Amino acid sequence: MPYQPKPGVCDCSETPLLEEEAIILFPCLGSPLLLAPDQVKASIFIAAPSSMRGKAKAAIPTGEAVDMYRLVDQHLRVVDLSSKQESEQAEGSTKTGTLFGDGTACAAAKPCIKAWLVGSFGPGALVNDRHGRPFATIAPAAAQIYTKVQDIYEIELDLSAPPFADLQKPGTMKSLAWMIRLGTEDRKLEAFKGVKYAEAQDLAIARFLQQQAARDPWHFDKLHEFAMPPPDVPFSWSKPGQRPALDTLLKSWHPVKRMTKPRLKLGHLSDVHINVRQNAMSRSDAKVLEEADTAWNRPVGSKVCNSFEALKKLFETMATGSNQVDVVLLTGDLIDYNRNFNPMAEPGGPGRIGEQWKAFNLLGNVFDKDKGRRLYPRGLDDMMVFSLVREMYRNPAYQLPIIMTSGNHEAYQVPYGISARVEAGDRHNWAFMLGVLETTTPNRRDARKRMEENARTSWPDGNVPAEARRTQRALAQPDAVERHRAQFEAASAWTRGKANEGMSRDHNMTIYEACLAYGPTYGHALTGYNFDGGQFDWFYALFTPLADVVYAYGAESTDKLGTKAGQVIAALGWGIDENFKNLLGVAEAGVDRQGSGILPRATESFSQNQLKLLKQARSYKAASEGTLTVATHFTIVSFDEPEPYSNVTKKKDRVFFHPRDGATGVWGMKAALNHVNVGTCEKNQATYLAQYVQPMDQAKTGPNPKVDWHLSGHSHRSGVYKLGWDPRGIYASDGWRVEVREAKDPGIHNTQTVKPNTVTALIVSSCGGPIGYQNLDGELSAWTGRPPAGTALDPATGDIRQVKTDRCHVEGEFKGKGFNEKPRLAVALDYLHAMSGLPKKGNIRVPLRFKPGYFAKSGQLELVLSEQVRKLGCVVSVTLWVFEKNSQKRPDGSREETKTWHPIVPRLNGTTLSFKDEDRAMLLSMMDATTASSNSALAMAWSPRSVVENYPNTEYVMLRQRLVQAFCEVTLKEPSLTDAGENWGKDVLHADPWVFPMDIALIDGNVNMGGFSLDKSDPARPRSAVWHFGRPMGERGEVPDWDFLSDNFASKGYVDKKSAIWVNKNPVR
Repeated sequence: MPYQPKPGVCDCSETPLLEEEAIILFPCLGSPLLLAPDQVKASIFIAAPSSMRGKAKAAIPTGEAVDMYRLVDQHLRVVDLSSKQESEQAEGSTKTGTLFGDGTACAAAKPCIKAWLVGSFGPGALVNDRHGRPFATIAPAAAQIYTKVQDIYEIELDLSAPPFADLQKPGTMKSLAWMIRLGTEDRKLEAFKGVKYAEAQDLAIARFLQQQAARDPWHFDKLHEFAMPPPDVPFSWSKPGQRPALDTLLKSWHPVKRMTKPRLKLGHLSDVHINVRQNAMSRSDAKVLEEADTAWNRPVGSKVCNSFEALKKLFETMATGSNQVDVVLLTGDLIDYNRNFNPMAEPGGPGRIGEQWKAFNLLGNVFDKDKGRRLYPRGLDDMMVFSLVREMYRNPAYQLPIIMTSGNHEAYQVPYGISARVEAGDRHNWAFMLGVLETTTPNRRDARKRMEENARTSWPDGNVPAEARRTQRALAQPDAVERHRAQFEAASAWTRGKANEGMSRDHNMTIYEACLAYGPTYGHALTGYNFDGGQFDWFYALFTPLADVVYAYGAESTDKLGTKAGQVIAALGWGIDENFKNLLGVAEAGVDRQGSGILPRATESFSQNQLKLLKQARSYKAASEGTLTVATHFTIVSFDEPEPYSNVTKKKDRVFFHPRDGATGVWGMKAALNHVNVGTCEKNQATYLAQYVQPMDQAKTGPNPKVDWHLSGHSHRSGVYKLGWDPRGIYASDGWRVEVREAKDPGIHNTQTVKPNTVTALIVSSCGGPIGYQNLDGELSAWTGRPPAGTALDPATGDIRQVKTDRCHVEGEFKGKGFNEKPRLAVALDYLHAMSGLPKKGNIRVPLRFKPGYFAKSGQLELVLSEQVRKLGCVVSVTLWVFEKNSQKRPDGSREETKTWHPIVPRLNGTTLSFKDEDRAMLLSMMDATTASSNSALAMAWSPRSVVENYPNTEYVMLRQRLVQAFCEVTLKEPSLTDAGENWGKDVLHADPWVFPMDIALIDGNVNMGGFSLDKSDPARPRSAVWHFGRPMGERGEVPDWDFLSDNFASKGYVDKKSAIWVNKNPVR
C-alpha cells in the first residue's frame, strides 16, 4: 500500500502526508504513446482509488477533475528508459510540485495539465475518453492484479511545458512513472528494501508476483531481466545472465516517443513462441549415427532453430536494417507455455544425453513437488520476452516502440513433448483416454458440458446409448486423472497420431532428430485442456493492462473528431478462451466444417467492445482521410495446410466460405468455418467482413471507410489475401459467399502493393521465431519450410515486404556459429513420409522407397520416388550406412567389441542403384550372420500407417531376418521451380542430407503389393530370397530405436529406455 499516516499517532520518522496511488494504464511497455512530430497535446490514462476523487475534485460519475494537476505535479515523473532513479528521489518529493518544480501551489502545472474522470476500472471495461470516444478495454487479468483502484482518469499533458522538454526533440524516447513514498508494508518487499520512493505500479507488480510464488510453487524466483548479447552473438544463460538490480527488476515502464514522421512504417511480428527448452535441446550431444565419421553427422542439438535468437534478429533488423520500421505490432503467441524447462537445471553436453532425457520427462517431473520448480518453473519464457522488449526500448541503437496484443499461447499452462502423441478415437491410446477422463471427471465440469453438447449433437433424439452413459459414470472419479498420469510407460508408447505434428518442424528438425535430442518421453501430453485464461496474468502485468486499444496517430487530444489522425491503428486481443477440440464440429457439416482438433479459434472475438473500438477507428479515418490498420492474433482468412495457393486459379471451388456472426447453426447450412479461414474468430465474422473489408473489383459496399490492411498471425503461413464478394452481394438468398481472389506470399512473390483506400489486404505474417510453412502448389504439401519472418508495411505506398532471418550454421557467413534459421529441405521430405497416407493431410504419397527384389543375385535396387519428389528434381545420390558389431578375443582371453558404420555408395543411374560386388558381398555376409527373429517384424513398405489391424486394406510384407541397424542418406540439391515459376527453393537449405533409419531384411512369404508381385520368398536362403530395403514404422523408423542406442552406446551417455521413462520410480505394470 502507499504510505498512510496512522490516525492519532505521530510518526516522526516520516513526513505525515497522504499519498495517492495510481496505475498508469496508458502508455505502457506494450502500448507506448507515439507523438507526431508537431503534436502538442496528448493524453495518458491512469487508474486510481475512489479516494482520489475528493483531492482531484472530480465530477461524479464522470467529468472534469479540476485539481488533478496538483496530484500529477506531485507524483508524475519523466525518466529514462534505463532507470527510474528511485533512490535519487528527494525527501518529500511527492509532497510538492516536483514535476514542474513549482512548490506546493503547483501554479506552473495548472495550465499545462487537465484531467477528467472518464469511467470505472474493472474486468473487460470499455475505456472512453473525455469526448466519449472508445479508446481501449481493460484486460480481465489486469483487473485481478490491480485490485486497489476503481476509477479511470484521462490526463491531458501540454508537451510544450518545461518538464517535457526532452520529448520535444524528434526521435527522443522517455518513460513516465507515478512515484509514491513507500509505506510500512511496501518496505517489507525484498526488492525495495532501502528505497523510500518507487512507482506505485511496480509495488503492485511486486506484490502480485510475491503472492503468486506463495500460492503457486512453480514460479522461477529470480525476477530480474536477462542481459542481452550484441547482434549475432548467441544468448548465454551464464555470461552475463541475469543482473540483479532494482533497474532490472520486472516492473512497469511507460514509454513515450516523439516520432520523426507524419506517417509511420509498421513492422509486424507474430507467433514468436519463445521456448527456453530449445536452449537445452541445442546442447544435446546425441548424433544420428553415433561414432560414424562423416561431415554432416553433427550433434542433433546443433540443428535446433532457436525462436529467441530469431526474434532478436528480426527486432534488430526492423530497428536498423534496410526494411527499418518506426513501430512494431507484436500480435501474440510470445511464448509456447507458461511453465517450461529450465536450461540451467540440466545443461546437457558430452555424456549428458541420458540425463537430459530424464530431465525432459514431463510426467515424471512437472507435477513432482521437488523437481517441478527446479526443472519446470513458471515465468522463464515471459522473462526472456520482457528482457528483449526492454532492450529494444532501452538500447539507443534501437529505441523501437512495440504495440502488443495477446495470442492464445500466453494462456497455455504446461509443455508438450517434442512430438506429442494422441490417437483420436482410440480408447487404448493413453492421451486420448486422458482427454476422456478430463472431460468426465468432476473437476472438469465445463468440459463435461461440452461433451454433453456433443452427445446431444450425436444423438438428437436424446437416446444416448446405455454403454456410453456407463462409460461416463465409470470414468467420473475424482482421482481418475491422477491415476491415469501414473501410467508412465503407456504415456510414452509410440502411436502414429500426433497432437501437433509440426512441433519438430518448428525447430527445423526431423521428428527423428528432435526425438533423439528429447528422449523416449517425446510423446507426452499432460492435458487436453492446456488453455487457462488465468495464465494471462503475466502478460497483462508486465506488458500492458489493455486488452484492446485504438491509436489515432497525429491527432491532438483536443481534436474531438480526430481530423489530424492520419494513421489509425486498432490492436485487438485474443480474449480469454479458445476453441481447440471443437467437439461440435466433429460432423464437419453445416456452419462449421473444420472438424475436431483444429487450429484454435478465438471464441470471444469480435466482441461488442471490439466492434465499438473498430467503429471509432473507422470514424477517425473518415475525419482525417488517413489509413486504418487492424492487428489481431487470430486470422480472418488463412488456407488450411493441405490447401495450396494455386487453388485460387486451379480449384476455385475450394476458395470460398459463407460468413456468419456465430459458429453454430442448423444442419445443412453452408460453411462459415472451413479450410479457407482456419484460426479465425467465432463472433461477428460476417459483420466485420461486411462493414470493414473492401472486396476487389467492386464498388465500395457502403459510405463508411474500410480497413486498408489487417495484420494477423496464428497459422504460421505467410499470405496476403484479397477477397471478392458474390456478385449478388451480401444478401443473396442462398447465403452470402466470400471468395479468395488472390493469395500471395511476399517472401516468395516479392513485395506486394496494396495502396490505401483501394482494397482490404488481409495479411498473415509468418512466425517470427520458429520455422514457418507454405504450400504454393503442393510442391511439398504443407511442409515447404519458410525462414522466421515478419512483415514491413509502408502505409504511404501500400508496399508489403517480408522481413526474414535465415542465418545458417552449415553455409554462408554464419557457418559454424550456431544459428539454424534457414529451413532444411530434409525436414520437409521427412515430413512427407511421416504424414503420408492421411486424408486430412492431402493423401500424401510416400516420397521415397525401394522396390523389393532379388538383391543378392542382381546387386541392384530400384529407387521409387513419388511424383511429387520427382517433380522437385532434388535427389542427387543415395548412401546406405550399415552398422556392424564384432566381438574379438584378445590375447589375454578377454573380448573386445568393435562397432563400425559401413558407408555403401551405390551408383544411381536413372532410378536404378547399382552396388559394387564387395558391398553386395558384405551385406550378404552380414545377413548370413543374423538369426531369424522369433517374432516376425511388420514392414510397412508402401504405406506407413500405425497398425495394420486398423487398416485391413494396407499392403505390407513380413520380415524374418534383418540387419541390426541401417540408415539411408539422401544427398540433395536445390529443388525446381513450381509450374508458375515460383522460386521457393532459394530460401531452403539443401546442403544438409536427408537421413533416416531403414531396414535391410529378408521377406518371409509372398510379395504382392503396389502392383509389384514376386514369387514366395524363403528367408532361409538369403542368396535367393527377396530382400527388403525400407523405412520401418514406430520406434525404429520415425523415432529412434532406444534399445539399440543404450545397448551399443552407453558410454556416450545413452540410457535404458525405461530408466528415462520412469525417472527413478518403480515401474507400474
